Amino acid sequence: MTYIDFHTHNMPTVADVVAVVDGRDTWGIHPWKAALPLQEEKGDREPLALEGGWEEAIAIGECGLDGVRGPSMDVQEFVFSEHVALSEQIGKPLIIHCVKALDQLLRLHKELKPTLPWMLHGFRGKPQQLRSLLNAGFYVSFGFLHNEESLRLCPVERLMLETDDNVRPIAELYNNVARERGIDVSALCKSMAENYRAFFQKKGEKVKN
Repeated sequence: MTYIDFHTHNMPTVADVVAVVDGRDTWGIHPWKAALPLQEEKGDREPLALEGGWEEAIAIGECGLDGVRGPSMDVQEFVFSEHVALSEQIGKPLIIHCVKALDQLLRLHKELKPTLPWMLHGFRGKPQQLRSLLNAGFYVSFGFLHNEESLRLCPVERLMLETDDNVRPIAELYNNVARERGIDVSALCKSMAENYRAFFQKKGEKVKN
């Protein structure tokens, strides 16, 4: 079986894991580090020069909104919107960090009308929040810390699994999730491979380690 880790900050150490590594496979400005260009001081708002590793990336992110840490929400929304524009321009999906800013995120999704898929990583919210994300068309990624009811309710075609910065093996998370959802691990791995191809626009390709 192949285990897909949809968002991690750790390099894989075993052969049966496909890891989407932040900074290697995905590129973006984390909301904690969001900042406006110097022109903002003059009252202008120029587009950000989003220079980075996005040419080789399979997705843009992680980027997003954080209501607890980082600059003002106005700054974060501007920087996030620039990532959305880049995502649409180069045709790559978005991986999103969102803490206590779900209403703002959903509002921006409605306003910006993206055509590329968005994935909210590290989701720990309740079923009501999950439904709001699903209704907006989001993919939702769960880690070791999650709301078990939300995990069980999430449709498998929108479900993703990740370790983020946790060093525990992704196979352990798959075993936990398979048990919570009452399915075989092999079936879960198959579904995750299908979601990987759909989200990263690799339909028809074999998922490679």
